[in-house]
Amino acid sequence: MVNKAIDLIVDAISRGKKVLVFGVGGNAANAMHMAAELSGKYENYNECYPCFCLVDNPCEITAITNDFGWDHYFERQVLGKGSEDDVVVAFSVSGSGKYLENGFKAAKEKGCKVVWICGQKNELSQYCDSVIDWCSKDTPRIQENQVVMLHHICGEVKKKLLVIEWRV
Repeated sequence: MVNKAIDLIVDAISRGKKVLVFGVGGNAANAMHMAAELSGKYENYNECYPCFCLVDNPCEITAITNDFGWDHYFERQVLGKGSEDDVVVAFSVSGSGKYLENGFKAAKEKGCKVVWICGQKNELSQYCDSVIDWCSKDTPRIQENQVVMLHHICGEVKKKLLVIEWRV
C-alpha cells in the first residue's frame, strides 16, 4: 500500500492538486513534518509542492473546536480546504476516534483520496484509498515507523515528480 500512497500523491500534485495532512499528539508532529518535507527541501530535492498541515494554526484549532467540538475539527478543515482529487493523509496510532471518521467522511464527500498511516487498520479503512499499518499497539514503535515511512514517501514523491517535470 506504500506504493499506492506514493502514486496517489504524485498523481494529485502532478495535476495541480494538493495534499492535506493531519494527526493528533505525536502524529500532529508527523503531519507537520511531512508537510515541511514536501513543501520544503527534502534531501537534494528543492522543489516546493502544495502540502498543508491541518494542525499548525492554533487560532483555527481553538475556534473550530470551541464552536463544533474536537470530533469535527478535521472534518471542518477538509470541507473548507479540500477539493476533488486532493489527497488527505492522516497519521494515527490507535485508529480510533470520531475525529478520524469524520475527517475521512469529509474527504470522501469532497472527492479526495485518503491515505491512512496507522498502527492498526480497522473499520475506518473503508474510507481509505491506501492504508499503511504496522499491526501494532506499541505507540513509540508506530510513531518511529511513521517517521521512516513519511521520509520514504516524501523522497519517492519528489523523485517521481522530478522525472515527470523533466519529461514536460
